[in-house]
Amino acid sequence: MTGTVLPDRAPPGMRPLWALAYPLMVAGLTQIVLNVVDTILLGRLSTRALAAFALAAPVYLVALVVVRGWATAVQVRVAQRHGAGRPGEVAQVVRVGVVTSVAAGAVVGALLWVLATPVLRVLGASGDLLGPGTAYLRVLAFAVPFAAVSFTLQGACAGVGATRAAMYTALLVNAVNLPAGLLLIFHVGWGVPGAAAATLLATAAGTAFLLLYARPRLPRNADAAPGVTRDLWTIGWPEMSTMGVGYVNEALIAGFAARMGTHDLAAYRIVDNLLLIVFTILASAATATTILAGQDLGAADPAQAESRRRTGTRLLLLMLAIPSALILLAGTTLPALFTEDPAVADQAWQATPWALLSMLPMVVAMTYAALLRAAGNTRAVMIASIASDYLVLIPLAWLLGVHLGYGLHGLYLSWTAFALTYTALLALHHHRSR
Repeated sequence: MTGTVLPDRAPPGMRPLWALAYPLMVAGLTQIVLNVVDTILLGRLSTRALAAFALAAPVYLVALVVVRGWATAVQVRVAQRHGAGRPGEVAQVVRVGVVTSVAAGAVVGALLWVLATPVLRVLGASGDLLGPGTAYLRVLAFAVPFAAVSFTLQGACAGVGATRAAMYTALLVNAVNLPAGLLLIFHVGWGVPGAAAATLLATAAGTAFLLLYARPRLPRNADAAPGVTRDLWTIGWPEMSTMGVGYVNEALIAGFAARMGTHDLAAYRIVDNLLLIVFTILASAATATTILAGQDLGAADPAQAESRRRTGTRLLLLMLAIPSALILLAGTTLPALFTEDPAVADQAWQATPWALLSMLPMVVAMTYAALLRAAGNTRAVMIASIASDYLVLIPLAWLLGVHLGYGLHGLYLSWTAFALTYTALLALHHHRSR
């Protein structure tokens, strides 16, 4: 049954955005707890274990964001079809998205297994970090297909407004990960690979739950719609490229920190966790903006979609100010939670204000990108991101952080320059497309 009646659309204003954003925020923050828990546990194990995890974790994130790009394509098309009142087409998009995500996850996981050691060597892993780092990545290669299916179903649910699916899944994943991590890292004695095994078990459990949760909440009677795979690919490959290149750059920056020293790398990992919390809060509002703007565009209301962007910008500014203030007020207490080495904690604290400053221009960039994604124009986002990465971020981070010796301060100054460039390019794309 396809239906032609348009669903009730969310009214204008900040409240509908928040209603979609807060479950995504809880989900994102809960997912971050996976990394925070592993960072704390491995930091308590040894500085060597923390450094190995700090170098390997961004490589795993590259694998995840590649498959997550496909989920973004599913979310965009589901939101548009839902806004247009076409449930049969929603069902077809979901069906194709899930099948393809399984295949993509298997391929990316296999590549992660094969390339684990060479990639870590390129990133500058020393001999004592290479073994545990490789073992960590090879265990998590088996988690990639589960994550791919989970991301796709979460995107589909979000497209129809059911963002609580992501929240419930993330809570379950953490409920499994923490006890499994304590058991496998310390009691069994697996160390860094134990952290990976706990994440694998938790990811599989979350995917199983989501398959059951999404079934009654998504349309199941699909309309025959040729070209769905190609259509999703048109949106998905730029998004996969953007996210993949972004996390490759994150891994490169971690490699720069590794070349500065083990203490610099450990401190960078701590600051990166704090910054990830702030970014995740902002990303929840940006995703909500994409969903509602996509539904507006599906209902042929571009003026309302533009209004969503402006409202989203105000919400993101508020969501940046609150956690940033709390982090700064906490002082050195937060970095000390991650390590027993006072030198590492102090180094991380000194870099934290610069890291938070780099997020301010990203507020505008994220809402411009949200509207472009809602229209399916992920290629513009990709071009702006990659240009900012390789014209600004990477050369400037190497120059300031490594060559000129400004350390972590130099790295985060480079991130600020990236954010300013990215914002300018996205704004230009947006105004040209109007």
